[in-house]
Amino acid sequence: MSRLQTVRMKPNPAGKDRSRYGASAAQLAAEWVDIKNVSGGAVDLTGVRLCHIAYSNAHPNGRWEQIIAFTGTLQPGQVIRVHAGSRANESQIRYEDLVGADFHLFSGRDEYVWNNDRGDCSSLWTASGDQPFDKACYASPPAEGAILTRVGDALVEATHASASARR
Repeated sequence: MSRLQTVRMKPNPAGKDRSRYGASAAQLAAEWVDIKNVSGGAVDLTGVRLCHIAYSNAHPNGRWEQIIAFTGTLQPGQVIRVHAGSRANESQIRYEDLVGADFHLFSGRDEYVWNNDRGDCSSLWTASGDQPFDKACYASPPAEGAILTRVGDALVEATHASASARR
């Protein structure tokens, strides 16, 4: 299943940590992750789950929590963007949060998903898997409005990604 990878993410959209009255639909949709078929063939998504690390009083060290389960088929090179929020708000997505993806899915929860006060990981699992088949993580705090790009198993700001590529 390593034919699917987390390739980009925007975990901290502008204004996320300053809103006192809850997030607007556009703000929620501005938090997203891109999953790409990096293989040369079609990938059946049945049973593939996207998860992240959730922290709570009951789980202070974090635990994997499912964000969404996929269905369908993803063709070579195609990208699924998973936004926070619900599909009902799709018309309110800003242009910059639409471009670069072939499909747009939603977490179905009207709350942010990705951690800012601690690092987080985007992970992909099969239905029967007890370990992720793909995992990419970022450190805390991600810069506000930054789009993180995958370098190895890390998600880093574009300036860091280009510096790593030159080494």
